[in-house]
Amino acid sequence: MTGEVSPRRQNLNTLAITLLGVLVAGALTYACAPINKQQEDKAGDPLHLGEPPFHVSVREAFHEADDGVAWVFPTVLPLKAFSFIDASPAPGQSLEERLAEKDRRLTALGGTRVGWICAPDCVSVSRHRLTLTGNRKQPVHIESMRARIRSEQPAPSGTRLVIPPDGGGPVDVVYFDLDSPRKDALTADRDGKPTGRVFTDVENRFAAEGEPLVFELVGATRRPVRYEWELVLEVTQDGRRETVVVDLGSGKPFHTVGWRAVSKYGVTYGRDPKSGNALVELDW
Repeated sequence: MTGEVSPRRQNLNTLAITLLGVLVAGALTYACAPINKQQEDKAGDPLHLGEPPFHVSVREAFHEADDGVAWVFPTVLPLKAFSFIDASPAPGQSLEERLAEKDRRLTALGGTRVGWICAPDCVSVSRHRLTLTGNRKQPVHIESMRARIRSEQPAPSGTRLVIPPDGGGPVDVVYFDLDSPRKDALTADRDGKPTGRVFTDVENRFAAEGEPLVFELVGATRRPVRYEWELVLEVTQDGRRETVVVDLGSGKPFHTVGWRAVSKYGVTYGRDPKSGNALVELDW
């Protein structure tokens, strides 16, 4: 009968329509693949998630090899307050545990740990170990590093406890002269002394995703003050500029105490070689 389509013809038409649908779907998938890939990349990119360019880890990093044991206190304390320094360690107590316990007890007395560098004149310093781990799909470049002062007060002048260093500590540092107007990060030599060259002018530092950059930050002053400060980094990534502010965490600033510039302490304690290295009051 005219006008009727044979079953075979119907099957061929159905097959053709199915194949056409598959081809169209494949073409659309192919065409949209770059868009979907971009959306997936954005969804997993810390930049588009509003995350900072670095994961930051920072801690105070005085070491006895370079700084000895030097603490300052706002009040005059009796010598017996420091008797625990030469006490025998508890059974099973490791050296690290003993040093940590000593630091806790000195802090509880109101103390602030301090250090110094002689280059050749001696300046008061603080030390902090900073680790910046890249948190971008593209490498992050550090354009500048600069200290920014939050506050300034007179340095403590009650009690000074000083046990000189033995020497031989780490050598890789970034140096900040907190008394200078600009406070740029400076390079340092193998003894930790500043060279006068701006760090980011002579050193290129990039942090790829997951790559750590480690710095020892040395804040220095020749004045009898206590600086509270933070680190300001200007960074770029793929042409985008950002400002990163680093402190000790939870808004707590770094601190640098100009303890060596204090004209007179109420009392100074230290080791006396003539008395078997006992801790005594010094005329210093």
